[in-house]
Amino acid sequence: MPIDAHLIRALTALGVPAPQATNDPQERREAAFAFEQAVYPRLGASGPELPVREHVVKAAGQPDALVRLYYPREPAPGLGLPVCLHFFGGGWRQGGIHHPSVATHCAVRAFEANIVVAAISYALAPEHPHPTALEQGYAALEWLVREAGSLGIDPGRIALSGQSAGANLVAALTLVNRDRARHPLALQILEVPGLDLTLTHIHRDAIELADGQWADLDRMIADYVPWVEDRRSPYVSPLLAEDLHGLPPAYIITADCDPFRGDGEAYAAALAAAEVPVAALRLVGLPHDGGLYEKASLTARTAQAAIATALRTLHD
Repeated sequence: MPIDAHLIRALTALGVPAPQATNDPQERREAAFAFEQAVYPRLGASGPELPVREHVVKAAGQPDALVRLYYPREPAPGLGLPVCLHFFGGGWRQGGIHHPSVATHCAVRAFEANIVVAAISYALAPEHPHPTALEQGYAALEWLVREAGSLGIDPGRIALSGQSAGANLVAALTLVNRDRARHPLALQILEVPGLDLTLTHIHRDAIELADGQWADLDRMIADYVPWVEDRRSPYVSPLLAEDLHGLPPAYIITADCDPFRGDGEAYAAALAAAEVPVAALRLVGLPHDGGLYEKASLTARTAQAAIATALRTLHD
């Protein structure tokens, strides 16, 4: 299956080698950050300078989580803007709100949709396996609702968004919220989500991967969920949940040349069968992370514009 030719030419022209797999967590994170610092500013979008506030959120029995709020204008108590709690991607093992792509997209979406974007810096595996990141996310959601007035947000207009592993956490969080507090969530946005960590729905023919890359995928999942039997839990593999009723409307983006394409599309079908409003968009010709590179791909620009449009519905 062909990958977007413009993106391939752009990546090739940069001559930046992809980070190599390593068993050392810190080396892996440093290599991934260095790669993004080299590539994203040249192939990704640039974002506006916005007011930013940072808060530390406590999670019962888990490490504290940093939440960075991007405001479209200077915040004030009672401002009452919609808010989107965002989870970065990185295979649960790397990435962060300090990565250029995350910071840029949070700022762009806050500005273009006139909302507050709250990016959570959740703890990473293998040091902090499931359910640490998920429980931190739930604590952040509870905090946004509880402190809405002082934060200048509207607790009745909350969305969740995530990319890759972050999208998995978003889908799981909607189930946790439904099973616990039932806060009124207005929207969930899942970008290239991995939703079945038993890998039953994976598309091994979506893109050619070396044996070592498939092995690294297995290690990634094992780092996040060490116990195999836990991978069937709906809080780990939302696609395997027996009941999806009562979840917020979903906007799901998949990538054509992504082994996880089947997860997102199967989840869209399952949500529709459960009478959850859902829209699904497949990015033809793009790999798993292709939606990040807006300077190199019209498809990526279209996808990011569609996300901003979806977030603007929080004002409806």
